[in-house]
Amino acid sequence: PGHYDVKLSDIERLRKAALVVGFRGMGVLPDMKGVESRRLLVETGGRNWMVPGAFVAGTEQVARELSRRLPAHRGAIAARQRSLTARVKAAEARLARQLQAGGARGAVVIASSLQQPTLEWMGLRVVGSYGRPETLSTQEVVRLIGLGKRHRAVLVVDNLQSGPDAGKGIAEALGVPRVVLTNFPDERGYLPTLETNVRRVIAALRGGPREPRR
Repeated sequence: PGHYDVKLSDIERLRKAALVVGFRGMGVLPDMKGVESRRLLVETGGRNWMVPGAFVAGTEQVARELSRRLPAHRGAIAARQRSLTARVKAAEARLARQLQAGGARGAVVIASSLQQPTLEWMGLRVVGSYGRPETLSTQEVVRLIGLGKRHRAVLVVDNLQSGPDAGKGIAEALGVPRVVLTNFPDERGYLPTLETNVRRVIAALRGGPREPRR
């Protein structure tokens, strides 16, 4: 992730790697010396890759670049990319059914802007979004609380990487549950992380409203 603090051990691993893959414009990879010829930087296209469609498009981009650099393995790369796409699409359909059954479709939320694309894919309606905690002024918090009350928001969603407590006061003022999601896959990989995000949203929605702060 872009916020990641690189350790000395990471730098050593990067130097020894046959290939280093990363997002263009994110993190320390562009500044690493000695890995320029072994670096594969991909474009996000302005999309959040936690959304299944964006993730599939991203893996297609990575597969093309890998095939170009490793032509002897082009067939295997293409086959694995197709297999991954099929698994993601099957999981997307299954998770969509779970979200529908869990009451996510049309549920109104206030959320971190970094989670908005994923939440909209889940079928939720984001009526107000916010950035990192350091950018949240008192006036902005009051505005978001007003939006939440007017539209009857049922949930506040924070982003783990940009500030997991950013929306805490908003949720307390609205008397609604708050959930923290990740906008970057954890060490288990993409699909398990996406499934965890979905489970957390459904569980929070089932938690129901709380007594608003007076």
